[in-house]
Amino acid sequence: MSDLRVVYETFEADLSGDLRARLRTLSDRVPRAGRMDPYRIAMNKLGLDEPTPAEAALRDRLVRGRYRSHGFLADALLIALVETGVGVWATNDASLRVEGTDVVGETLRVHVFSSVLPPVAAGRVTLFALVVPGVSELEVREALWTARELLGG
Repeated sequence: MSDLRVVYETFEADLSGDLRARLRTLSDRVPRAGRMDPYRIAMNKLGLDEPTPAEAALRDRLVRGRYRSHGFLADALLIALVETGVGVWATNDASLRVEGTDVVGETLRVHVFSSVLPPVAAGRVTLFALVVPGVSELEVREALWTARELLGG
């Protein structure tokens, strides 16, 4: 899918903190998800049958009755997703691009929309998100800024 682009920001982060209270306040909100979700459309075109980030967050919230904390970094990414509808991922790789259906960096190669990424260490952290048709780069950057602000970057 040639319309898929990765947008990223690299900054210094210590990854220590607690966002559980913020997650509790968001538990009555649900991320954008549905048949017309641009990410669902893009994933269908790529032949991906797993849930979009918003669908996965919504499912987990419905099953548990609230958003659960999974650590400072994961919580910041979840908050950005719920507040903007755009999935955000993190890596220590500072340069990223899309190759076919993978997000690739110097030490990273993961399938787009992957729910599993290598662990991220404190220090130079790169947040990234995907621009798909129907989602503007500004919306994607807002998600990155939201996560970065929560991480103190």
